[in-house]
Amino acid sequence: MSLELSCIAIDDEPVALKIITSLIEKTETLELLGTFQNPEEGMNFVVQRQPDIVFLDVQMPGISGMDIIKSLTKKPQIILVTSNSKYATEAFDFQVTDFLLKPIKNYARFMQAVQVAMANITKAPPSLVTNEKMGIFLKIDSELINVAYDEILFIEAYGDYIKVHTRNRVHVVYCSLSSIEKKLPLIHFTRTHRSYIINTGHIQKIYKGDVLVAERKVPVSPRYKKDLFVNIDTL
Repeated sequence: MSLELSCIAIDDEPVALKIITSLIEKTETLELLGTFQNPEEGMNFVVQRQPDIVFLDVQMPGISGMDIIKSLTKKPQIILVTSNSKYATEAFDFQVTDFLLKPIKNYARFMQAVQVAMANITKAPPSLVTNEKMGIFLKIDSELINVAYDEILFIEAYGDYIKVHTRNRVHVVYCSLSSIEKKLPLIHFTRTHRSYIINTGHIQKIYKGDVLVAERKVPVSPRYKKDLFVNIDTL
């Protein structure tokens, strides 16, 4: 199952945003949620959507990248992107993930920063607590509800929420699909689409572009088809 991290880029320079966008789009482990030339809009998006990684320019009109970092009470993995290395020391005082110098020409250096961010993202969000033997506890309203792994048929992205489909009901949880993906055992679950994760033990049939799970067709995109067949046995 491929681990996919959500990310955005904030930079007032269109050329710099174009370069960052191209690097993100060629990286299978990253999902680009948006790019922002306006730093205030970018900061508001971070607060509301809480992406895993933010590629952030330092020098911007109105509000600087350092101002954004200082204002965030809940910080994502922040990778600074700037043409001036003098900001590195101050930035690391705020525990940023990494520091990339413009123009970014080395994809390997870009991937090094991304891999550091991936290594840092190890804790479950407040809405998810896991127990390898019992399953996963879903935070619904003020309660934690235990759902055994084998009860889960598939999980569907639903805006800022997810729908956890079981045989008896559908649980709606405030959480991103990429967050719950990190907590599920790889032996049972695989992503088939940017909006779906399935329990391979409940697959009834596999079609060209879909799988049948509990009498419902779930899409399989070309990007994740290889992962699906790695996680099932065929004759």
